[in-house]
Amino acid sequence: MLQWWDSLCNGIFDAALGWLLGWSWTATLVVVAAATGVVLALVRRVATNQDLLRRADEDRRTLKRLAREARARGDREAVRRMRTTKSMIALRVMPQESLPLLLSILPIALLATWAFNRLGYLPPEGGEQVEVVFYAPVSAVGEAVHLVPEDGLSAGQWVRPIELGDVQGQPSGIARWTVSAPAREQPHRLTFRFRGTSFQRDLLVGRPTYAPPLVADETGEIGAETKLREARLLGLIPGLGEFFPPWLVAYLILVIPLAVVIKRVLKVY
Repeated sequence: MLQWWDSLCNGIFDAALGWLLGWSWTATLVVVAAATGVVLALVRRVATNQDLLRRADEDRRTLKRLAREARARGDREAVRRMRTTKSMIALRVMPQESLPLLLSILPIALLATWAFNRLGYLPPEGGEQVEVVFYAPVSAVGEAVHLVPEDGLSAGQWVRPIELGDVQGQPSGIARWTVSAPAREQPHRLTFRFRGTSFQRDLLVGRPTYAPPLVADETGEIGAETKLREARLLGLIPGLGEFFPPWLVAYLILVIPLAVVIKRVLKVY
């Protein structure tokens, strides 16, 4: 359903940033995080009253200094007035925060989708063993599925029984292979014969990109997944549950400090 969105994101950023995929994964992610920081800073500069925000920032720093001096001499009333003034400043600048946030959503969503499609996993190298899982309805348990041989593709036994398995807490029919293939420009085609029909998906080997790990048919009952290695910052940083995979955690770790630094370098308030 969202193939058009993936195609849009990949088309835009493959043209703009695809050359980065020849670098190491960490270097690519750092550049993507920095690009995010630049986008946020430029949108903020265009969409806000920078003079107002600059004066508000200067006032806050002055109030912080005066409040520190008032606390040192025990003047609680002065501290209270300064806190009230800071609250008034915050209310004055609050409307300036909404528009840049709204304007940043689309470019950041485009960039994040591209990063998920290109940086979430490490592309298989030539000869690397990759687990391939075929999913079928529970009613297919006990039947067989045939992975069609292809030049250069190694899979051991080509015919596998469909066994009962668990997919996200739901029962499912599952068949597994461990495949390997040489690096090449063209994708390797994985073709599964099941109940008189064919289901196909690509396996990219030795390329800077990877094919989507999970591909399903129109019904969603039949699919195939390549168990690629998740990309992790320094090879260590894990994910935080289903919605924060390792690449996204690494991205957030990098983008937050980089955005602050870039904002200061570009003198954006």
